[in-house]
Amino acid sequence: MLTEERATSVNANSNGNDQTRLSVTRNGQIYEEPLIFERSHPGRVGFSFPEDDQGLEHELGDFLREEDSLHLPEVSEPEVVRHFTRLSTWNYGIDLNLYPLGSCSMKYNPRINEEIAGLPHFRDAHPSLPVAYSQDVLKVVYELQDMICQLTDMPAVTLQPAAGAHGELTGLFLMQAYHRKKGQERKVILVPDSAHGTNPASCTLAGYDVKELKSTRQGLLDLDDLKQNLTPDVAGLMITNPNTVGVFETNIRAIADLLHANDSLLYMDGANYNAIIGQASLGKMGVDVSHLNLHKTFSTP
Repeated sequence: MLTEERATSVNANSNGNDQTRLSVTRNGQIYEEPLIFERSHPGRVGFSFPEDDQGLEHELGDFLREEDSLHLPEVSEPEVVRHFTRLSTWNYGIDLNLYPLGSCSMKYNPRINEEIAGLPHFRDAHPSLPVAYSQDVLKVVYELQDMICQLTDMPAVTLQPAAGAHGELTGLFLMQAYHRKKGQERKVILVPDSAHGTNPASCTLAGYDVKELKSTRQGLLDLDDLKQNLTPDVAGLMITNPNTVGVFETNIRAIADLLHANDSLLYMDGANYNAIIGQASLGKMGVDVSHLNLHKTFSTP
């Protein structure tokens, strides 16, 4: 698909033989870029090593490779920088436009938040720093936990998981522990076809079998399909809300009630929580377990 600017460039560079050559557009972007190997010229270098009496073989040992065996392009540093910078302008990013897909896509983070998160006092704090010298950092962590509980209406929160999928696995282990404490070994997790893509993988890693549920034409979880698959061996349902097609599951409370009647748990993937933060309560939805992607909702790097 051509933008108006790109189309203008294409039209301006068409010749009589209908051979089209893409060129620089009015906004300065280039939509045709040769491979970096095509820019290679014998003898051109981007970096030179200082002379050494003992040679590179002494310094690098087995890591040293013969020049002819590398098959690397011979280009200057400015050529490398400009090549990859031009390619980067082709990417669709959150700084250019909205991501319409309600999926694991980056959300816009205010730049001042990234500056604050990068303050050396927090960024460079050593994990093994004695507790007596970590009180200010621990205070921030404690207050963050308290704020998340207030935002979500959930009774407790842990900041231990290091990433979204890690949070999913932690939540699934909590669900597993809940049923095992009751003497139950439930083996099935229901996952809608509109759920976040990592959910089935996390279920498998936690030792569960995954059963996929259908969505309606409106993009919502099919309640009839849920009822048909809600058997005694179902440990819970992993749902993303809003879901991957960007639709809020308006039946979320009814879904929770059906699950709880079966002593199954409702897990909500918080990949898109930024769309409902402050507007909808996880606790009132009937969510039992959830993870929040902090780098999307709370601007952490």
